[in-house]
Parts: sequence; structure tokens; C-alpha cells
Amino acid sequence: MNPISASLISLQKRWLVLLSGYLLLLALGFLWLQEAWTPVYARRWAALTAIIAAVQLARLWQALPQNHRADSAELLPTLGWGNGLSLGRGMLLAGLGGFLFAPWPPGWLAWLPGSLYLVAALSDFLDGYLARITNHVTRLGEALDIDNDAWGILIATALAFQYGQVPLWYVPVGLARYIFLAGLRLRQIRGLPIYELPFSVRRRAFAGVQMGFLVAILFPVFEPPGTTIAAGLFMLPFLVGFGYDWLLVSGRISARQNYGDTLRLLANLWTPLLLRIIAMTGLTALIVARPEFLATGGLVLAMIALGLAGRLAGILALLLVGFHLQLTPLSPWHLALLLSGTGLLFLGSGPLSLWTPEDWLIYRRAGESVSDESSRPL
Repeated sequence: MNPISASLISLQKRWLVLLSGYLLLLALGFLWLQEAWTPVYARRWAALTAIIAAVQLARLWQALPQNHRADSAELLPTLGWGNGLSLGRGMLLAGLGGFLFAPWPPGWLAWLPGSLYLVAALSDFLDGYLARITNHVTRLGEALDIDNDAWGILIATALAFQYGQVPLWYVPVGLARYIFLAGLRLRQIRGLPIYELPFSVRRRAFAGVQMGFLVAILFPVFEPPGTTIAAGLFMLPFLVGFGYDWLLVSGRISARQNYGDTLRLLANLWTPLLLRIIAMTGLTALIVARPEFLATGGLVLAMIALGLAGRLAGILALLLVGFHLQLTPLSPWHLALLLSGTGLLFLGSGPLSLWTPEDWLIYRRAGESVSDESSRPL
């Protein structure tokens, strides 16, 4: 038997083990939800989860021959820890999809969809790390990561709309990647050129921010109109990024042009400083209106003023707005904080910042050697 066939058989055996794991978790989840929720919704959850899992497993079976490194055609006989975590992430997303077409679960079960997506999102930062430190970075792993991102955002967006957390016009966020791929396929059918899409840290940052927003609104904490306004602020940069990428792959602009450098200069220098001023002003108004927010609001205010973990400070500012809107009507200061907090989350705190550890997650990948951040395109 040749080595490639032996490796493929080894992978197929592992696929069967994975299938058994899916079936076991499906059965346990159904039995548990049947007791904790209602039988009709438990059956619906099991049916939808099984459909999503079947699609995932079918795609994995077809992609097993891609379990090789980018610089080698040698098929690896094991999936590796990184791919294993990606497959576990896929299971979580299948379980998340099981909550579609059903009302928000009551009581403590209402926290389950958000918790599933939170764990799935966190694992997205670890699967690549495990693959790199074990020297098991493969084309299969890249495909699994991209599929999981797309599946996750699509399902989470659909649930957020279903639960009334976001309006209908936010749904294109979940469909963005599939619309993009459909456009590429249409160009291919029409015989039009498709240009290479250069690497950009912007995609990773924007996808991560979008996942964080979806995690937050899948928890039964925030509600419209705060979530509706935040949805618009989070949606716009995300879709603009997809539009910019479409201009690149369709050849309407060239990757050699300096649009990215111009945008980087604008994003990294002037805009964050303006956002910090707006956020500090809004936080001051919030504290004056609600003195009980002095401790938390003052901490966030200091973080933004000093540039201490600016993106984290942006998240905290958005959380404060969410809690504040549960006590008082929407005001211009709420809008200012929503805008500036979202901007800081996307762009960071910019120059004159004392400490920006969260940038490490965006500009570098865990397990890789340190690279020059300024050389990476926007």
C-alpha cells in the first residue's frame, strides 16, 4: 500500500471516530434539552443540529486529502491538535444552529446560545496556535477555520435577528462571505479575471470584533434600541471591508496602489485620538447623570485617556452604555459613546497609548515568530 493511501485510510478512520462523537453529543444534548426545555423544541434542536453536523462531516470527508502542509504534498496521517480543536468548534456551532426557528429559551437556558458561541469564538484563537507549535499547519486546517468563521457568523446573525436583538438589515453580515463567494463564482462562469487577494490583518480584526458583538447580544443582557444602534455601527466597517476586498479581486483597484497605506495612516493616527476625546466626553456625561457608575465609568475613562488596552476600554464603554440604557432613555451622549466605543474596538487607541496588549492578537499569531507589524497590509 502506498504512503498516501495509508495516510488517507488513517484519516478516514479518525473521521469515523468523529462521527461517533457527533452522534453521542447529539443524543446527550437531545435528552438533556427534552428535560430542561420542552420536547418539541428539543426535537427541533436535534434535527437542525444533525443537519448542520451532516454537512460539516460531508465537507470534512471531501477535504481530508488537503491534510498536508502548504509547502509539501505529503498527506499527514493524523489530524493534529489544532484541527481537533477546529472540529470541536464545529460541533459547538452545530449545537448553536439547533436553536434556530425556536424562541429564546427561558430561564438560565437563555444563556446557552451565547455561551456556545463564546466558547467557539475563544477556540478560534487557540486552534491556529496549537497547529503552529505542533508543526501541524495544513491546508485542511485553513479550510476548517474559514468554514467555521463563516458558519458561526451566519448562525449567530440569524439567531440575533430571530431573538429580536438586531433588525433585518443586519442579516447581510451573516451572508457576506457567501455573497462574496457567489460573486467570484459568477465572474468565473463569465470568464472574467479574478485577482489574488493580498493578506490583511484587517480581515482578522473585523471578523473578531463582529464575533465579539454577536456573543454579547446573544446573552439576555442587552436589548433594543441599544443593540440596534450598535448593530449599525458594527455592520458598516465589516461590510465596507468586504466591499474593498471585492474591488481588489475584481481588479477595479490594484493591491499595488497605496490605498491601504492611506487608510492605515488615517486609522492609526488621527481617528483614534478623536474617538478617545469623544468617548471621554460621553463617559463624563454618563457619570454626571448616573453617579453610581462613577467607579466603573471612571476606570474606563482613565483607560481611554491613557491608552491602556484601548480596545478593551472600547468594549467596557459599550457595556456601560448597554447597562445605562436600561435605566434612562437614549440620548446624544449614548450615541456618542456607542460610536466612539465601536471605533476604538475596531481601530485601537492609536498614538499616545501607554499599553496596547490586545494588538498582539491582531497583528501577530500565537505560536509564530514576531514579525514587523508595519509591513502587514491593512
